[in-house]
Amino acid sequence: MPTTPRVRLPALLVLVLSLALGACATGRPLASAEPVADAASEPDAIDASAAAARRAEEARYPKQELSEDMLLRFLVGDIALQRGNTGLASQAWVELAQQSADPRVARRATEVAIAAGQLNQALDAASRWVAESPQSPEAHQVMVSLLIRANRLEEARPHLEALFAAQPKEIAPFLLQIHRLWDKQTDRKAALKLTQELTAPYPDMPEAHFSLAVAYANTERPSDALAELDKVDALRPGWEASLLYRAQLLEDQPAAVRIAQLEQAAKVLPKSAGIQNALARLYAENKRYPEAAAAYQKVLELKPDDLEALVGSGLVALESGDLDTANARLSAAEARAQAHSGSLRFYLGQIAEQQQRFADAATWYERTDGELKSAAQLRLVRVYAKLDRVDDAQALVAALPADTPEKQVEKAQIEAQLWREMRNYPRAYTTLSEALKRHPDNTDLLYDRSLVSDLNGNLPAAEADLRRYLELKPDSATGLNALGYTLVNRTDRVDEAAGYIERAIALEPDNAVILDSLGWLRFKQGRLNEAQEALARAHKLMDDPEIAAHLAEALWQLGRKGEAREIYRAALAKTPDNEVLQETGKRLGIQP
Repeated sequence: MPTTPRVRLPALLVLVLSLALGACATGRPLASAEPVADAASEPDAIDASAAAARRAEEARYPKQELSEDMLLRFLVGDIALQRGNTGLASQAWVELAQQSADPRVARRATEVAIAAGQLNQALDAASRWVAESPQSPEAHQVMVSLLIRANRLEEARPHLEALFAAQPKEIAPFLLQIHRLWDKQTDRKAALKLTQELTAPYPDMPEAHFSLAVAYANTERPSDALAELDKVDALRPGWEASLLYRAQLLEDQPAAVRIAQLEQAAKVLPKSAGIQNALARLYAENKRYPEAAAAYQKVLELKPDDLEALVGSGLVALESGDLDTANARLSAAEARAQAHSGSLRFYLGQIAEQQQRFADAATWYERTDGELKSAAQLRLVRVYAKLDRVDDAQALVAALPADTPEKQVEKAQIEAQLWREMRNYPRAYTTLSEALKRHPDNTDLLYDRSLVSDLNGNLPAAEADLRRYLELKPDSATGLNALGYTLVNRTDRVDEAAGYIERAIALEPDNAVILDSLGWLRFKQGRLNEAQEALARAHKLMDDPEIAAHLAEALWQLGRKGEAREIYRAALAKTPDNEVLQETGKRLGIQP
């Protein structure tokens, strides 16, 4: 169930969230202690009114003799901090707070205990700080943070109520995002109870009902959550936060229901970038790429630098084969999103590789990090081979780890990829065969070896591996398509091939690769109109040179030679070295 509505954090919540265990509560450095006694004199440069205000403030602090024992503890605490002994410093300062009635000492003790990771000592010191300075919002903020970490939510309520009383303008924004205070260890039922108690005085506040909706969702009560959102909508119709969270609550519903809800929300708030982004994501998840692209475009018209729309539209364009748009959008995103640029570089490398800009592709793949680094290395081997950087490719393969079965398989795949690119098919076959001795039922290795066998003209070996693949994964659209295409492309067993390809397209009707296989099957069956329709659809979904070659050939046989030449030449301009395109052009007599 979703728990994180996307709304801006209020100032009060930012403060409470910032007071996390292990960090200084007030942001001040812990190198030395703040003085508790009066300064002997004020510097001349201090403004007289400021000095008077300071003296008036200090006059409210309790008067207390600085005993030798207290002085010793001050020194122990300060020196321990300077030497990095936070445990000893925390103990010394908490003991000082116990002896002193000065809120400054209690605050300092709380800070040091938090920095030392001493939750119980921090709670003790913060309790004294609140008792000695009950009007201090900062003291209550720290106390709330510590009590939440200790999972003592009921005790946090009076402190939150004190903060509400002191800062009434912060109540609504705080309630809107109160769920951000809870972590994985928080008792969700206790959080709901606290939310109910805090929101009870505000029945006409939309933010109060919104916070209840989130709390109910977190305790697996979606119907109650939606009921609270209905109250929100009655109090504040067309509120973006509520419309977006309703969409999150419907995540378990069929895609059509969720899309309809967001489409209606977009009509209510047509200039909401958040709603358009959410709708675009949902379109993309359901492979409705033209609609996703249109929704992302609306966001970029509203906010040209919107990072989610730049990345989303770039990936949709890449999926659709619009490489120029994909490159422009993802390049703009990579320049802005340093925290996520490692993954974006992988996709930019893909684009450069497909555009045969191999030097650029190598640079992008070399700079890829994070979860896509392994995938980038797999592609980098192939790119190095294209650039005749064989030594670099071999060094990359040799440096890959192989300490787990998964990594052993991956390393074998990458090494075989290198020999495939070098057209050393026997060595690629040997590499995969050695790996299959250790992992005999690995479908990835079987699939890759079938491709190598096909490239080497060994149809029986390719067919055997694909049949074994399908024994292990009988409902794999990828496997069914591969065997069907191999048969239709390399043999006259067209009827047998049809069974595999038709099963594959039934599983994934919008897969461009399978549509290409279906179109080529129909072409071989002499059903040219059906072939052209399937291939045209595949070409629209994916700008691939082999799909373009097949479509050009179908159009040529239908007598539509002008269209065939146009499609062929456009594909050849993008990928002039593609062997399938070159062979098709020679056979049909199409001039470049």
